[in-house]
Amino acid sequence: MKQICLKTALFIILVSAVLTGTRIFYSYAETAKTQGQSPTGTVPALQVSVEDLSGEKYFPKVKESLSKAKSSIYMAMYFVNFNPKLKNSPVNELVEELISAHKRGVKVKVILDQNIDFGALEEGSGRWEREAKNDSLFLYLKKNGLEVYYDNLFMITHSKVIIIDEETVILGSANWTMSSLKRNWEASCLIKSKALAKQFLEDYSKITIDYEASILDEERNPPVRMAEGFLKSPSLAPRMLKYNDEGAFNLYLLLLRRFDGNAEGKVEVDYGVFSRELGYDAKLSYVSARDKIMRPLMRLEKKYKLIRRISRSPKSPYVILLDYPNKKPYILPQDNYCSIPDEYWKYGWNKKLSLRESYCYLICRCKGGAVRGNVWSSHIIGLSKDFNVSRDTIRRGMQALRGLNIIEIDYAPYLPEENFRRRDASLFKLLRLYSPEILDKEKKRLRELYGKRRFEEAERYAKVVFKGNDIQVIEDIIKKIDEYGAGSVDEAFKVVSIKSIDNPKRSYKYVIGVLQTKAREADK
Repeated sequence: MKQICLKTALFIILVSAVLTGTRIFYSYAETAKTQGQSPTGTVPALQVSVEDLSGEKYFPKVKESLSKAKSSIYMAMYFVNFNPKLKNSPVNELVEELISAHKRGVKVKVILDQNIDFGALEEGSGRWEREAKNDSLFLYLKKNGLEVYYDNLFMITHSKVIIIDEETVILGSANWTMSSLKRNWEASCLIKSKALAKQFLEDYSKITIDYEASILDEERNPPVRMAEGFLKSPSLAPRMLKYNDEGAFNLYLLLLRRFDGNAEGKVEVDYGVFSRELGYDAKLSYVSARDKIMRPLMRLEKKYKLIRRISRSPKSPYVILLDYPNKKPYILPQDNYCSIPDEYWKYGWNKKLSLRESYCYLICRCKGGAVRGNVWSSHIIGLSKDFNVSRDTIRRGMQALRGLNIIEIDYAPYLPEENFRRRDASLFKLLRLYSPEILDKEKKRLRELYGKRRFEEAERYAKVVFKGNDIQVIEDIIKKIDEYGAGSVDEAFKVVSIKSIDNPKRSYKYVIGVLQTKAREADK
């Protein structure tokens, strides 16, 4: 939102030049004429009406403007100090105007900053920690049906801008807090101009959204429970992995997803539906789809003893899921289970991941899914023993998930007192599954916004630190090139790229540390 910041400065200077409360009219075309210039130059002619909203004038005018909105409200706000219990606070009054507008049919879209503590990061913590200052408002707007999003984690959306009915622009220094609305002297203004509002909306559309962070847990379908024993028992999933039985593995997980919790453990089999959800060729005939699914079904029954098939010709069979090891009808596990998010199927990850990658993802779900922050620690050798698979399978599978931006790995350094033969446990962080389709759209948007060459350069750097599928890191690298220079960024990534993949310095936070250190040294 650099453009918005520049426009903010321009109009605040403009407003401060006039008497308090005075309404002025300004035209680029008229200015050009008085200076003997052609009004058809490079500066567009904008007929605008500007009103000073500084100090205490901001709150009543913004409330009035929101209440009169007819078609649309677009808002980007750095900080809204919202407490739903303070019904009569000015902050809550403005928030309720947004909700009232939504209820009367006005399109309302709000983008909030994620409030990262960049100060702590620059001091060397190396952590991207959300301060969650806007979470209360985000939750309140979501539950009232408004379209609300968080911005890119790595960017500061410092704007305080509202665009109403594609004509009115309200901007300035005021956040929506008691201090800004009642105590501080904030410089703000209201500008009426369809042409200017159009430019602001174009800037607004360029803010990178963190779509996964913008979904509430209750908006997601319930996760699927899978007993840990399936992954750990040598005769079940480890055996499927050993013999590369991807068909049986994926089909069993799909049966768990389809299970509704009935006491009989019964799951209906629909060959057409199963064929689509397993990613089989859409052109397959019903008979071909049936045959393709029947084979792994038979193995699940005869080889792994996880189901019992019940034939009922001419209808499709149904299956009885079986508990293990007792072979009684399956019941939803109440303990020692892993939760698989519905996005695993919804976003097609069951079709995109290899068997090894899916296996390692389920290990991550078992180890980190129920842990606060989804962060857990372990050694590769420990995971290998717990889940009955080779260390190479764990190592390669986890690295693949890291490259897909599904997990983060913070490797511990080798201990010099042990002659570099031993290291502490690595930290793993389980990230939310994202939509590959949205990722592709966001990459296309960045390519158009910054140009193909700049985007591809940033994407190439991001892959060095296993962030080639993290749209937020890619955009941040573009910004870092603008901030530190192409040469400095290239040098920092060269320093990191020669590190081994399990070196703790092979990370984006280390790249940032190198850039900050070089910048401080240059300033001395």
